[in-house]
Amino acid sequence: MSYKICKQTDDCIVLQDTGGIIDFIFGIGMAAMGAGVIYLGWFGYQDTGEIFMPLIIALVGSCLFFPMFKRNRLTIDATRKEVVKTKSWFGITKEKEIVTNSNLSLLEMSGFITGEFNAFFDRQESVMHHYALKFYSYPEWHITIRNVSTMINIVMFFEKHFDTDLALVVQHKRHKFSTKGLLKDHKPTALPTGGLVRESGFQQLTVGGMPFTSLRFWLFAMSTIGISFFISIFILFFSESVFTPYVSLPIQYALSALLIGFFSWVFLYRAAGTKLRIYNDTLIIKHGAFKEKTYKRSDIIGVVNITRNTYLVTRLGAEWLAFRLPTEYSYAIHSWLMPYLKR
Repeated sequence: MSYKICKQTDDCIVLQDTGGIIDFIFGIGMAAMGAGVIYLGWFGYQDTGEIFMPLIIALVGSCLFFPMFKRNRLTIDATRKEVVKTKSWFGITKEKEIVTNSNLSLLEMSGFITGEFNAFFDRQESVMHHYALKFYSYPEWHITIRNVSTMINIVMFFEKHFDTDLALVVQHKRHKFSTKGLLKDHKPTALPTGGLVRESGFQQLTVGGMPFTSLRFWLFAMSTIGISFFISIFILFFSESVFTPYVSLPIQYALSALLIGFFSWVFLYRAAGTKLRIYNDTLIIKHGAFKEKTYKRSDIIGVVNITRNTYLVTRLGAEWLAFRLPTEYSYAIHSWLMPYLKR
């Protein structure tokens, strides 16, 4: 179960939690049972002509539709400076809690992972990444959010319209959510050696990828070129006797070109990594060889590691940079970026 934004204006955000896939399946199942019970009531009325018992049975069946129409909402109102949490069925509010600006002392962001143990033994099991907001208030709330960009969007709304403090938990350690606050122990972290995170040009940092001078680069290049070469040889000299009765030669050549192009793209993407480049008043994020995004430096807060993913956090959301990058490296990227940010 997690909240997502269903409506947003300049002075209001409405979050809605309709449950996860399990709740959805449960709601559909209960609705199907309810429809069956209502049908039994109707069948009993048709069979006996009695109205009382079939009506009771139909009412019981209609109650089974309730989980399907359950709605949990969180309304953040900047005009009234209050947050309202409601639970409703069929549009009728059953529970309502209100947190005002004056009794909200801290809004804390965090992330956690579930399913790792099962996924270790069963590859078909998936590892789930969750993001949460904790309201230090009365009453105290703890809600899960659909994704990290939604969480950042909500927090930026609070920063703009409310007076509460903001925090982010990284490896069980709370940081003030600001450019200076995201440093490790309030001190810059130097770039580590090893090439995983490295300066690759003037005001440019590369995360991941493979340096041109590394052995990994040449081994990966040779394996990719070798696979593409053998595919080409097979298509040009051996495929006629194998595939021609079933697939025409032009289609074979087209498929071979697509495969070679795919392996070339994999090589370029893995070798290039993610680049962060300062250009005038902007930060350019380049993933691989082609995908590129630009952010104003005034919109950037910093770099954080949440649920083993490294993100560039901005006032417009979060930009993914790397997966399974050690937290120490994320601190180093943030420290490298910090002098260029307009605080």
